[in-house]
Amino acid sequence: MPYLNGMTHSDPYPKYALAERIADGVMHAAGVGFAITGTVFLLIWATATMDAGTIVGASVYGAALIASFVASACYHFTPWERLRPALRRIDHAAIYFKIAGTYTPLVVLIGSAFAYGVLTLVWVLAAIGAVAKLFFWGTRGGSGHMGTVLYLGLGWLSLALITSLFPVVPTAGLVLLGVGGATYTVGAVIFSLEGLRYQNAIWHGFVLAASVCFFAAIVIGMPQVA
Repeated sequence: MPYLNGMTHSDPYPKYALAERIADGVMHAAGVGFAITGTVFLLIWATATMDAGTIVGASVYGAALIASFVASACYHFTPWERLRPALRRIDHAAIYFKIAGTYTPLVVLIGSAFAYGVLTLVWVLAAIGAVAKLFFWGTRGGSGHMGTVLYLGLGWLSLALITSLFPVVPTAGLVLLGVGGATYTVGAVIFSLEGLRYQNAIWHGFVLAASVCFFAAIVIGMPQVA
């Protein structure tokens, strides 16, 4: 997840109070558990009732969801400090694939050439962002902020699909998509507030809440293609 303020070369990971670490651990455990359980449910349901395209879309989404939560947990809770810089880059790169993965089942629901064009653009930008995070950009300072801007830009690119989603996703699903996007954005603002106690846990709580919103929206929309 986005770079933690206050890291230095000599202290690669900030020192948090035990209560803060426990709270963040609870958020990560809930996130990983949600991602795995939700993906298993989604794939069993899709395999039993949906067409091949929807199954593929659900599979891509589930894989990206699990990868992002697991990468974040590995980065924040690894006992091996030497691995943390590499795990940080993997964590940040995984966010791009989570964003693109979330688009995938929604575009399958729409099914239009325009929607697939947007999806292609999203995956290309996500791949560029991931490669930049892994090999070129830093995870702090200006390039770290560039990564955050690209995360939000990729997410809000979904506005290009909003009119296409109206016919295929029920109103409740559309509301959940909007709430999820707003939750991510507010969470990013909160994350930028330096010195806030429980900052990590609060941020990851927003990430989890937004992820649940998107998951629910996808589940609501999927029966439309059954």
